[in-house]
Amino acid sequence: MTEGLTDGMTVLSRNAFETASALNVSAQSAVESLLSVPARTFAELLAQYAPEGTGRETLVAGLCAGDPARSRASMDKKVRDWLNGRYQPTAREDLLELCFILRLSVEEADAFLSAASEEGLHWRDPKELTYAFALQRNMCYPEAASLYARVLPQEAPAGPGARDVYTPAIRSEAARLETEADLKHYLEGAADRLGVFHNRAYRQLLDFLSLLEKPRAVSVDQEESFTVRRIVETYLDSRFPSSWDKKKLDEKRRGILAGWPDESTLSRMKNGKTDVNRKTLILLFLATDGGEEITDDWREDVYWDETDEETDSDADFRSSYLRLNQMLASCGYRMLDPRSPFDWVCIYCLRIGSDPESMEGLSERLSEMLDALFAAFPAETG
Repeated sequence: MTEGLTDGMTVLSRNAFETASALNVSAQSAVESLLSVPARTFAELLAQYAPEGTGRETLVAGLCAGDPARSRASMDKKVRDWLNGRYQPTAREDLLELCFILRLSVEEADAFLSAASEEGLHWRDPKELTYAFALQRNMCYPEAASLYARVLPQEAPAGPGARDVYTPAIRSEAARLETEADLKHYLEGAADRLGVFHNRAYRQLLDFLSLLEKPRAVSVDQEESFTVRRIVETYLDSRFPSSWDKKKLDEKRRGILAGWPDESTLSRMKNGKTDVNRKTLILLFLATDGGEEITDDWREDVYWDETDEETDSDADFRSSYLRLNQMLASCGYRMLDPRSPFDWVCIYCLRIGSDPESMEGLSERLSEMLDALFAAFPAETG
């Protein structure tokens, strides 16, 4: 059933995928399996993407070179914490700086950023477009930062940029830039088409919300419209008491809850006031089963043999898994990673078929999984 879906995965990732996608696993057993999945460490990412021989000294020296005001002792402690697994670099600027320190190509930087965060290079973001230009020319991080200060238009527009402009078009145009003057002229001329928000993700969010705002009714008399509040309460309940101190959770449970959308966040996303995050898009996919069928061009890129003898459950899982990854890739986000706690839960939830005639909130499987995950953390009482 999983043939082709785990191609290119490491042994650890393949094992995590197989436990997440196993049939007939109770929520409690799933929690135990999830908690046993080894977290991906920064040291692993470094071994995968950094040039051979890159170690602590290389990173410390690079960070100090990036800002002379930094304390070497402080940077050394920071890097040791990264490598020892105490925590991982997550700030976008830190990750971008590491791309320069590791001397990554644009393609390598895109893969590294995707593995270390939710997304690869965002070409519609003027800063990341400029950094990609700098990486192509083997600049160091201070040179890239200086370049950005020189080429950024004096009155750069704020907000999402033109909503009908997508990353592939901008990336194709940026690939033709050759000089700093070309880059500066391009950023000035394309200012109204650039932005830090993800336009394709925004369009996908609106599509999902349009389905959830008008749930399928049993009869005309029972038709009703859902508000954003009703959508959050019905489909996006995190199952976690708001009064509980999340700092008391372990790292995996905190990671699952991090960035979980509430009514205010979803409203701001819908109104274009804040960017659509990957987690919200995935949760809405689960609530709607993606809203559409897998496209033929995606099938061609992934193993798919229609002569295989698959059960309906297998076929539903394969379809949902491929469609979810297709959506994430098209929006510029990292595809599902079975060693990410939240993604593991999503893969687990995809393993059951969906009922196209009814959308009653997040699947029963997800609700049960969240209940099992947080059963040991009741709300505090006064």
